[in-house]
Amino acid sequence: MRIKKYEASDMQEAIKMIKQDFGQDAIILHSRTIQKGGVLGLFGKEKVEVMAGIDINIVESENRKKAYYPKITKMDTSEKMLRQMPPIVETAYSPKIIEKNQEQSPITTSLEKKLTYLSKEMDDLKETLNLIVKKVANSPHPMISPKLIMYYKALERIGIGEDIIINMLQEVESNFKGHEVEDSKRVIAYIKQKVINLLGSVSPIDLETDRSKRIVALVGPTGVGKTTTIAKMAANFSLIQKKNVALITIDTFRIAAIEQLRNYANIIGIPMEVVFNLDDFSAALRKFKSADLILIDTAGRSPKNNEQILELKKFLKNAFIDTYLVLSVTARSNDIFDTVKRYGVLGGNKVIFTKLDETSSSGVIVDVVKKYSKEISYITNGQNVPDDFEVAYPRRIANIMFSDVLEYTGD
Repeated sequence: MRIKKYEASDMQEAIKMIKQDFGQDAIILHSRTIQKGGVLGLFGKEKVEVMAGIDINIVESENRKKAYYPKITKMDTSEKMLRQMPPIVETAYSPKIIEKNQEQSPITTSLEKKLTYLSKEMDDLKETLNLIVKKVANSPHPMISPKLIMYYKALERIGIGEDIIINMLQEVESNFKGHEVEDSKRVIAYIKQKVINLLGSVSPIDLETDRSKRIVALVGPTGVGKTTTIAKMAANFSLIQKKNVALITIDTFRIAAIEQLRNYANIIGIPMEVVFNLDDFSAALRKFKSADLILIDTAGRSPKNNEQILELKKFLKNAFIDTYLVLSVTARSNDIFDTVKRYGVLGGNKVIFTKLDETSSSGVIVDVVKKYSKEISYITNGQNVPDDFEVAYPRRIANIMFSDVLEYTGD
């Protein structure tokens, strides 16, 4: 570092002097006020003493710039500028042109080999990353192998929930090695059996072994087909199983529903009572005490209307009433789950699914059984009474579901 001491009348003058010598990059190291002149230190003038310095490397760099790039004025011409430019001197750091036949040094050759190797490694890494990105983009879930995507999409299409799909496909990956997973018929048969196992046991009405469950109430939201379903049940037990069946309806909100059920009762040839309050309800139960089966139709209640559901609970608090929740597979999965949770206050764990003929997404049945520990009792798959009503055997439900899976996978 170059250092110099300056004396000036004030700091502004000192800075001007420093800039003239060292430029803008100068550094003030020390400054103080001193007395100059006078007698015995008296009557002297105050001055500023400043010590400044600059890094010598900066000075040399600036000098080189001035040498290589002379200051250009308006009077300079291109020719004059060129004459002022210093000659180009080749240094150890200057790039050299290597002729074709010129032999390279061992160091240069080794370096080029390393650079070539690194370049190839980078290309391979880039290609691998591109493959990973493509796989992730095409995969519906990061935990699903690309070779199982077809099955994932097929199961998702029929309405089975993501968690259940992932669990089943992870088992597929564990049990099917190599190209075995490409045998779609075997894989689908395996998944189908898993669904059958998940659906568990069926819980239809059993009048032969359990007489205590002879009073059955159907509950559920509006539009799921409770009235039609109860008519199918009545016809099945009365006309096919030859049981003594009676109907009670507490759905007094819709006159059309009362008339519809009364028409069914007349056609089937069974008695029916309409009740408006708890006293009427108790009287109707006493009236039909000798019946083999009493079926109770209820008004559709919005799952979001807790007051209406609690009002319905007053009618069904009798311990001998077996409650069946009626759900339509055509509803959105989240709405079905919400209905199951809200109707849980009525008790009972049996479910009837309707309208299987109106959708190809019946997989929600698996989620209801698995997530909410419900038992499927019956399914309906049409409007015909009593034909389109059957016991919800797990294999039968799986066959309905997987007819669409086979179609989707092209088998």
